[in-house]
Amino acid sequence: MRSASSRPVVQEIKSVLIEFHKNKGYKIFDSFPLISADPTVMFINATITPFKSWFADGSIRPDNYALVQGCLRMGGANELDVVGTNPYYFTFFEMFGSGTFRVTHEEAVSYLLELLAEFGVGKQNLYFTIPTEQEFREALKRSGIEEKRIFQLSKNDYFWQEWKFGVPGPVGRGLTVIFSRSSEKVKSVEQLANDQDRYIEFLNLIYIHSQSTSEDELVPIPNPGFDLGVGIERLAAVLQDCDSYRIDNILPLVETVRQFLLEHSEKSDEVVARICSDHFRAICALSTQGLTSSNKGHGYVLRKLTRRFLETIWSFIGKPESTHELIRRLSETLESRGSTVGISDHVDVADNVLSEETALLSIIQNAQQIIRQHPKMVPQALHNTFGISRTILALAQQNQHRKKGGET
Repeated sequence: MRSASSRPVVQEIKSVLIEFHKNKGYKIFDSFPLISADPTVMFINATITPFKSWFADGSIRPDNYALVQGCLRMGGANELDVVGTNPYYFTFFEMFGSGTFRVTHEEAVSYLLELLAEFGVGKQNLYFTIPTEQEFREALKRSGIEEKRIFQLSKNDYFWQEWKFGVPGPVGRGLTVIFSRSSEKVKSVEQLANDQDRYIEFLNLIYIHSQSTSEDELVPIPNPGFDLGVGIERLAAVLQDCDSYRIDNILPLVETVRQFLLEHSEKSDEVVARICSDHFRAICALSTQGLTSSNKGHGYVLRKLTRRFLETIWSFIGKPESTHELIRRLSETLESRGSTVGISDHVDVADNVLSEETALLSIIQNAQQIIRQHPKMVPQALHNTFGISRTILALAQQNQHRKKGGET
């Protein structure tokens, strides 16, 4: 057992997770390619994704398995807006996952608590949300968890208790584990959900029991089992007593962006630095897959992230500025860490970013011309008619203003 006062770095955390499961006879896998072979998702977004058939295919007798997997989630504009403001959310992130078969709920919960004890995380720091079914409640109580630390959910309002992994795909119900940094008595789920500085949601244990069909029906699966998933960045935040943007392999990236902003605007911004750090990791992860920017499919995701990276920096600085030096510094920082699944091999992203810089500058110049031609059009009309976003509009107006002022 590890001391609760020790603060292991990310690389050590991953090693402990893998060694723990290797010693228990789990089959250990390397991270799968980020671009998913599963037609229900573009990218692997959870560790269960490569193993769906292990639960659903009756011809397979599955082994217990474990891995650390690179994942990417970018479901829409709302999710991207969370980046930087939520100190535990990333577009690209690392996830530890395991599949455990032929065990009871009580054995699965005992395994979960034993795993956390490896890091010195005890029951006195944990709260649990559970589904309406009583198996998890009884298993937790038999494992010594006090009733006051268990909150039952009837729907997925604050924490998930019912899970679907694609359609068709596995369906399960499970518990969420929340780490408490506070000695204050918790009286409600709302209290856990609304104070993320004190209460960190970091682990799920899901009982996979059915398969959804294309007709949205549920059918039993031949290999029911438990899927455990824990975000590496969130677990590291728990163990290092900070938020996820301050853990040992993320903070240097944030500081690199912050320094670049200071050099070009004489001020800095934590949210901007976090957004750019997050997007850079995602850009590197996608580039590792051999992707180039395009207007459709996987390449469009890379383009969207790259342009958002550029727009965020340029909007803060107040003008388009070459990011070549920033990319070089970030690449060196990421490479020196060498501990991120899927992007440990150095990938030169400078050419791709330069290409997007050139294209984005052309878009800004075109927007300036449109603004001159239609000076009375309101921003929403410019967006609806010409596709000019508010960010591009602001940059175009700033660029035009500087040219009128004689700036070169």
